[in-house]
Amino acid sequence: MAKASTTTSPRTNKAATKRASRETQGAPRSSTRAAAYTLSAAREAELLREAESLGDNTVIFPGKLARRVIWSSRIQLAAERDAADLVRTPFPEDEPALTREEIHALRDKIELLRATQSRWQAAQQRQEQAVVMFKGPAAEAALHRQALLRFFDLRFRKSPEGQKRLMAIRAGSGDADLVQDVSDLLLLCSEHAEALRKAPRGEADAAARLRELSPLLARMLADKTLSPEAQRSRKLRDAAYTLVVHAERRLRAAAEYWYAGTDKMKDYAPFPVSRGAASTGDGDDEEEGEAAAEDGAPEGDASEEGGADGDASEEGATEDGEPGEGEDEG
Repeated sequence: MAKASTTTSPRTNKAATKRASRETQGAPRSSTRAAAYTLSAAREAELLREAESLGDNTVIFPGKLARRVIWSSRIQLAAERDAADLVRTPFPEDEPALTREEIHALRDKIELLRATQSRWQAAQQRQEQAVVMFKGPAAEAALHRQALLRFFDLRFRKSPEGQKRLMAIRAGSGDADLVQDVSDLLLLCSEHAEALRKAPRGEADAAARLRELSPLLARMLADKTLSPEAQRSRKLRDAAYTLVVHAERRLRAAAEYWYAGTDKMKDYAPFPVSRGAASTGDGDDEEEGEAAAEDGAPEGDASEEGGADGDASEEGATEDGEPGEGEDEG
């Protein structure tokens, strides 16, 4: 009988080495493999009130949720480990003393960030779907618009007032302009219905089709515009991220007092962000380099505490930079 092979593949060896290295260093495992942690409804509501109280004084979430959660979890676990020292940190009189409850609360804030990011992404995906669905009817409406404008160009050849109305229709170029153009053209069609019926190039059919498309386009335009609900979910996501950032700063300051110049400070390092890489947090790229976050490998030259040369990212959304004033609507 053939003897079973005991050869181990290089990939398996590499995975085992990495796992052993991580466990030796005491690094926390990826959140995707950690025991599930659920934020209670009451606690979530309490944190949401705290997040809303920040108003516009928030930091824009730079994306990469999975990596950010792993990094924050490392800081929280290190603070739990070092709590006996950290709670004795002599903060100035205008700051509250650090407590074990505050250290543990970082875990809740991390979970709030997860939840609010998920809600924002769901709202954003609905908007993106509406954008895609709008394209077909919009393209068809644009063709009918051109056919009818050609008809009215001839009809208003000697009418300055009519030419002025056509110029107004042609003036805009965006989606909202198209929806308004359709409405304005339909009004012209109703005013010149008899002439339109006699037109030989299918203008009456174009007008009839625009009447069908007009309410559809108006509804789809509203769907593809970021709703107040979506805007609120994005703002809450940024506020939740800000709570995490503020909590980490407090823990980092306490750790600096106790462990500056020692290896322990590595566990409190700020999350690294490449200059110019901050985003709206609309695309996570979570798979990219999740292992790098687990092993503490830096992602770029600068961190959320500011770059090596003091530069902030191009979006101005570093942790120690000014609060974010806005973000692109991916």
